Amino acid sequence: MDAFQLQGHDLDSLRRVELPEPRPGPGEVRIRVAAASVNYRDYALATGRYQPELPRPFVPLSDGVGRIDALGEGVEGYALGERVIGHYTTKWIDGPFQSANHASKLGGPLDGWLARQIVLPASAIARAPEFLDDAAASTLPVSGLTAWAALQRMALPAGASVLVQGTGSVSLMALQLAVARGLDVIATTGDAGKADWLRSMGARAVIDYKQRPDLSAAVRELTGGRGVDGIVDVVGGPQFLDLLGAAADNAHIAVIGFLHSMQVDGNLIGPIMARQLNIHGVSVGSLRDLQAFLAEVDVRRIVPIVGARFSFEQGARAIASIAQQRQVGKPVVIFD
Repeated sequence: MDAFQLQGHDLDSLRRVELPEPRPGPGEVRIRVAAASVNYRDYALATGRYQPELPRPFVPLSDGVGRIDALGEGVEGYALGERVIGHYTTKWIDGPFQSANHASKLGGPLDGWLARQIVLPASAIARAPEFLDDAAASTLPVSGLTAWAALQRMALPAGASVLVQGTGSVSLMALQLAVARGLDVIATTGDAGKADWLRSMGARAVIDYKQRPDLSAAVRELTGGRGVDGIVDVVGGPQFLDLLGAAADNAHIAVIGFLHSMQVDGNLIGPIMARQLNIHGVSVGSLRDLQAFLAEVDVRRIVPIVGARFSFEQGARAIASIAQQRQVGKPVVIFD
């Protein structure tokens, strides 16, 4: 089987290899991959920035879609040829998160989607929305579900305000869902050319953080001094302190990413206590959450924003493209 493996801790260690054709065991299905999308996590793993302790080699990419081409013994409810997506945290079926679930993640430590075929438990797949093409459907399991889970944890009523950052896949899905739910969205970007595009997607206002480095002041100007009710943080690092300043009393902050870093130095406790802020660590959700998210996508006809498209042969380039952050949307590898 044609596949890519991450064999070390840098992009040069991503090698195209021939692996034995996988066969599904009892309760498993084999999927012929049609498309796989790239998350920042994939880039961070491939460059050694994130979880260097994970054993190598493994097949990267946590998101994908394809058609079932083999059924293991005892599988019911699915048929050959059905188009499905995989649940990233394969053993998180329902209920609250447990740390043991980390060991069941696709694209490290378990083999992911940058291969011609993937075998998954039938309990860790879901039918792809019929109205979405393969590229769009492949973006849903990680970044899409994470955005949905963040909004669920914040539980903001219609009319409440929410801040989203940039034009990455989590932020864009959060924006799309928030607009569909009737929330007042403020977006940020460092690219003046993207501001009008974000407004066209439904953002009421856009802050260019290169022109307005004092984010908290800019947000308060746009909200009559009170700040926003919810924040989807994908950046991390020192700017987290500015986010605390941009939050209204009793606001919710969903901590999702670490595009800058995982280190924050400064006064965290004071603002959190003074304004009774709610901080949520969010990373995807359970299979039941994925099913609920897909149902909302289907009802609201939300089409994820696909960025650059790559062929299977360009798998390494697709992962490396995350560093450029030039194109709106999520990079996708299209299989032939």
